This record gives sequence, structure tokens and C-alpha cells, in this order.
Amino acid sequence: MRVIYLLGINFLRTQWIALAVMIAYIVGIGGVFRSRVHAEDVIFFLRWHAGYAVFLATMMALPALHMERKTRRILAVLSKGIHRWQHLGGILLGCALAAGLFCALVAAIAVWLSQESGINGQGIPLVATALFCCCVAAAATALFFSTFLHPLLAAGAVSVMLGFPFALEALGRAPAWELSPVAWLFHFLQAFELQPPGSEIGKIIVAALFQTAIFWVAASVVFARRDVTISPE
Repeated sequence: MRVIYLLGINFLRTQWIALAVMIAYIVGIGGVFRSRVHAEDVIFFLRWHAGYAVFLATMMALPALHMERKTRRILAVLSKGIHRWQHLGGILLGCALAAGLFCALVAAIAVWLSQESGINGQGIPLVATALFCCCVAAAATALFFSTFLHPLLAAGAVSVMLGFPFALEALGRAPAWELSPVAWLFHFLQAFELQPPGSEIGKIIVAALFQTAIFWVAASVVFARRDVTISPE
């Protein structure tokens, strides 16, 4: 685990520009929302930035392997006796740390806005926890597809995978939200009113953690059989 931790911290350090922009944006937009806030504004803030959080985690994970193979940095890492599953775990941990920072900022600002306006926001911390777990699940899904697809193709595959329940719902069929906790969370947020969310949010968290584990293991199995000695096209 120490290897994964060090790889994750190193990966996060390489994303410092994105992190700086992210922090500046979220703090600035929080100041804008503070000027005149109602319950609907806080809910909109959560829904809008939930999409940003998932997008951030996904876009960090998608090109990571491609760039490391292209620069041959991955050869230097693996030559130190680090297993491929540990390398993937480090990337996933780095994405999780970035997503965790973003989700914590979103939750803190949403709670602050609620307190400043006298709004009951007891359900925000638990929803932010579910959002974090869904971000990690999205990053794990992106990491899996990036082991054998170009980042652009992997982005399309991830979009289909994460949005599949909405497609089923549009066709008039049972959405099967359990197949995509990210879609399940956004479906939940459509009716969320800042109150304690109940048992559904716990099910979303469990589904997200399960998806993370499944796709990390699947990515490790696929990546163990990939040739990383040649630069990808």
C-alpha cells in the first residue's frame, strides 16, 4: 500500500495546475453564489458541480496511461519492481485525492451557503460522500478502458457505460441504476431537497465502491497482458 500511496501522491503532484485552477474556480463561484442564496440555488450548485467532479476525475484518469507510455515513464516505474496493478492503483489514488479535494470544497461551500441563508443542509455531507465514491468509480472505469483503447475512444466508452441507465429509461425500460452509480447519483440529485437522504444514498455508495473494485481488478488483469515497451500511436 505504501507504493500505491507514493505513486498516487506523485501523480497528484503532476496535476498541480488543474488543482490550482479548480480551487480558484470553486472558491470564486462560492463567493458569487453567496450574494443572494435560496434553497434552489444551493441545490443547483450541488447538481452542477457534481457533474464537474465526475468530469474532473474521469479526465484525469483517461490520458494517464497513454501519456506515461508515450513518454516511456512507465518503463522507469515498472523497472523498480513495482507491479502493474500497483501502478494502476497509484493513478486511481491520485484521481481519488483530486476528486476528494474537489468534493470537500463543494460540500464545504454548500454547507456554508446553507448556513448563511438559514437553510437546512443536513443532507449535504452524505451526498458529497456519495459524489466522491462515484468520482472514484468513474475514474476506475476510465482507467479500465484506457488500458486497451486510445483516450478518445475510451472517453466514448466511459460515457456510454456511465450513461447507460438513462438510455434505458429513455427507451421506456427499467433503468437498472445499480449498473452505473454515477447515473444513479444524478437521478437522485434531481429530487434532492437538502434533507437527510435516507437509505438510497447508502446504496449508491456501496454500488460505487463495488464498481471501483471490479474495474480496478479488470484493468489490472487487462494491463498485465499489454505490451508497454512500445509507444502507443
